[in-house]
Amino acid sequence: SSCSAQTRFLVVLVASRFCLFAMTCCPPGSLPYLEASHTATGSVVTQDGFEYYINKGTENPTSAIILCPDIWGWNGGRVRAIADAFASKYMVVIPKYLNPTFEGGTDGDAMSPSSQFNMDWMKQFPWTVQKPKVDGAIALCKAAGITKIGVLGFCYGGHPAFWASSENPELITCGAVFHPSIQLEQFAFGGSMPDLVKSVKCPFLIAPAGNDLPMFAEEGEFASALKSSAKGGECVWKLYPDMSHGWTCRGDLADEKVKRDVESAMKEATEFVAKYL
Repeated sequence: SSCSAQTRFLVVLVASRFCLFAMTCCPPGSLPYLEASHTATGSVVTQDGFEYYINKGTENPTSAIILCPDIWGWNGGRVRAIADAFASKYMVVIPKYLNPTFEGGTDGDAMSPSSQFNMDWMKQFPWTVQKPKVDGAIALCKAAGITKIGVLGFCYGGHPAFWASSENPELITCGAVFHPSIQLEQFAFGGSMPDLVKSVKCPFLIAPAGNDLPMFAEEGEFASALKSSAKGGECVWKLYPDMSHGWTCRGDLADEKVKRDVESAMKEATEFVAKYL
């Protein structure tokens, strides 16, 4: 019948749009680049040939945060402002993940302020390429006497955050991922997203925006995989339906709702990691 034909057409249309959106990093309507305005209080160091932003805000921290930024890298938006805020209690390390840069990058990392996401560029950064950068961050932490690490992932950064948890269960005790783009495991790197998600070894806080892919909802494909991971029963979802993908580190704080939800997300993350660090 014409009705069932229309239904089939709609199903195919929705499925094709989903695949198209999943094959990028940020969904349609995501927030653009935000220039960093924070005066950073940390420093840049080199470990094993890779560069890191590091802030050991307290005298003798025993716990650390490895912060995994979005596609504008280690000094885009509020990334270092967030790092420095967490450094009031923890040692914080941000690896420079996305080199070679795209179109010149931002402060030597990731995409340029005017860049549009490019999947061919992203395909250069599977976990096998990023693992030594995370290992260097872990080495910096161990050298400072750190015994517990949390991972924070923003957008793309959720991908290395999940892998780091999967491979370092003795050290990484918790994580939080904001507006996740973990579908890149499949669409950029040819792996299985459910297999990666099931393999994480610590509890995670997941904070999707209103326009994030439906798979990241608390009842989606991603959620069922995460709930079946080693600490799945301790994972928590905090949904931000009024927000657009990228809001935590790229949203305009002059907007009252954005300010409200940035503060909420940071408070939720601070309280969540404090339980495990």
